[in-house]
Amino acid sequence: MAWGDGEKILNKLDEVRRVLDDPAAGLATLHQDQDELRRKVLENIQLGTTGLREENRELRRRQEKMLGDLSDTRAAVEALRREIAQAWAHTISASNAAAAPGVAAEPAQREQRVLEAGADSNGATGWEEAVDEGTEPADERGGGAPREEQDQGGVLSAPSTEQEPLPPASASAPAAPFAEAEAAAAATPASERKPEEDWESKKEDDYRQHVDSVLKAAAIASARLVCHRDTWTFVIEQASQHPHFRHPDRVSDLEDGQIETFLSGRSLLAVLVTMRKILNDRVGGDPEMATWALASAVYRRTQMAIADTTHTRPDGAEVTTIVLDDRPVPAS
Repeated sequence: MAWGDGEKILNKLDEVRRVLDDPAAGLATLHQDQDELRRKVLENIQLGTTGLREENRELRRRQEKMLGDLSDTRAAVEALRREIAQAWAHTISASNAAAAPGVAAEPAQREQRVLEAGADSNGATGWEEAVDEGTEPADERGGGAPREEQDQGGVLSAPSTEQEPLPPASASAPAAPFAEAEAAAAATPASERKPEEDWESKKEDDYRQHVDSVLKAAAIASARLVCHRDTWTFVIEQASQHPHFRHPDRVSDLEDGQIETFLSGRSLLAVLVTMRKILNDRVGGDPEMATWALASAVYRRTQMAIADTTHTRPDGAEVTTIVLDDRPVPAS
């Protein structure tokens, strides 16, 4: 009985071996099927990857185009802002020029009164009385000239050897009152100037200081920034929109939640320009008070840090350092 079971088992094993060795349904066929399936999977993956790469390239091209359009829009806005500033300055200068004739009329009237006083002291009173007596009947008949014109005509046409000759007229004589008005405006104390003039002067001085800071920042290789981690987050959120801003390679943690990092001159330019734009676009109103105050602090401290920089690099000079860490004065 045992030998019969063993033979059956051996026969079944031989049958299984024949099936496995069969080229139509054995292991070789299984290997071929696996290879074919692998090739199909690889082809599908390759096709999908190629499509994703093409979509990624298209998205990158669109992003670059959007960035270019954004730069063009920013340049157009800056140009429009400059045109508005120029138009505003032209309007102010035109209003000042319109007010100049009234200011210049006072020296002319003063000069006329001096000439009339000189003519009176040289005996012109008798001539004016004679002219008045001769012209009064004409006034009553309506054919005479006005009294002021007759007085001036009598004074200017009366012959006298004692009267001083008038200075010869020149081509630059009409411009004299305006020159006197400009000199008077230059000599006017600051307390007597108009608020518009003071505001325009302060605006020009602030813009010149901004340009000087930008030029100095462009020549700085590296600047050290020390501030709180939240302030650094604000700087990144605002300045990262500028095309010249580059994230620093390393940001070190300090005590009291502060950080220390080093910005390149290019990134420093982006910080200055971005914070200046925030100050120009927003006023210190309640909704934007925090943003305006943070931008003002970063902008002013950056200006203070680069104000004393020089291209000579004296011995012992330290790296430009911007610190945003105001603290109270210790009690004595």
